[in-house]
Amino acid sequence: MRLDWLEDILAVIETGSFVEAAKRRFLSQPAFSRRIRMIEQYVGSELFDRTKKPVQLKSAVYGQQSEIRELVVKLHELRNNLGNQHQDRDNQIIIASQHAITTSVAPTLIKNLATINGLTTLLRSANRDECYALLIKKQVELILIYHSESDELPEQQDFFQKHELARERLIPVCLKSERALIAQQQQRKGWIPVVSYPSDSFLGQVLEREIFFRLRSELSIHRVAETSLTLAILPMTLAGVGVGWLPDTLVAPELKSGALVDLSEEFPCCELRVMAIGLKSTESARSLSAWETVVASAQS
Repeated sequence: MRLDWLEDILAVIETGSFVEAAKRRFLSQPAFSRRIRMIEQYVGSELFDRTKKPVQLKSAVYGQQSEIRELVVKLHELRNNLGNQHQDRDNQIIIASQHAITTSVAPTLIKNLATINGLTTLLRSANRDECYALLIKKQVELILIYHSESDELPEQQDFFQKHELARERLIPVCLKSERALIAQQQQRKGWIPVVSYPSDSFLGQVLEREIFFRLRSELSIHRVAETSLTLAILPMTLAGVGVGWLPDTLVAPELKSGALVDLSEEFPCCELRVMAIGLKSTESARSLSAWETVVASAQS
């Protein structure tokens, strides 16, 4: 049933008069009466008791009054949502971010994009390779990824635009109550328990090149658990599973509370750059303005 027909029915219910309802609906009284008859023909029965003043719904229809009102509201919402789809797309930026960055750098950037550019953000969490794939396929406009000094960023200068947003340190941490046991295992058995990243993941490769390669001349690395999710390594480390190498910004609250301890004096750490990367081929005014906010966010 058409939305305007439902609104016609409500107009009669609320005014109790075909004449007043016609005025509310900006129709002549004969035209409005014809439309009510058309609605009744469509439904297959009379809706109103015309013998009563004010006009009332037939008793069989009266119980549907609340459903009619609810349906009118929902149809208005649906129409508005459908009509706003294009505007919503114009006011939305889609960002893919490595998991840990979603809780560190991303929130401030999202706030700036909303405040300065009036943009809403759809944030997708993915691993590093997936972020690049989404960007190249133009399924996202911006990616936030980690970069280490021993890692190569794409060098297609005419294809990518890159900007450093922040620097973080990947530091070794463990549960405070487990520190003595880990030191004992290190001294007596020559190994340390580690919660690590898979060797085929970006952070796993960083650990292999910059941390474990240096440690293996002195220690054996006992991988108690592996996960590609940085945000999953934190609770495992808090559970005392082993030593985890985590971004310093991520573990700052736990270090401050004393739940975790920083083992940087015992084991190596490495620096990571948080990079924002977009496609140069995207040159709409909105995208250019958003990139300016990205650059400004790094400077603030």
